[in-house]
Amino acid sequence: MEKFKEQEMKKKRKDESLQKHASLHRLFVEDRLAFERERKRMIDEFIDNIEDDERRKRMRELQDSWDQKMRRAGSEHNRFVLAQTLFWDHFFNNWQPAIQQLNVILGTRTK
Repeated sequence: MEKFKEQEMKKKRKDESLQKHASLHRLFVEDRLAFERERKRMIDEFIDNIEDDERRKRMRELQDSWDQKMRRAGSEHNRFVLAQTLFWDHFFNNWQPAIQQLNVILGTRTK
């Protein structure tokens, strides 16, 4: 019975997410300004719900930095390339070293 409720809740969350995505997509295509306002509202809502003041401040700084970089990119293609570059830079300079450090702590090996 518990598993059935979990599956039902998972399906409900998925359906809600798909509806939200469709709504955002429609706004993106039909009214870019409304899309940007909704995107900003969603991000602000998320950040405002962070309880730890330091973490909230850091998230706000990261989001402001991201927005500033994306504004300077110019075209849609440049924004896409910039986002990829920022992602891979963060991956290789932050995530990968942290994962390797955890592997050393846990005594596992990576190839």
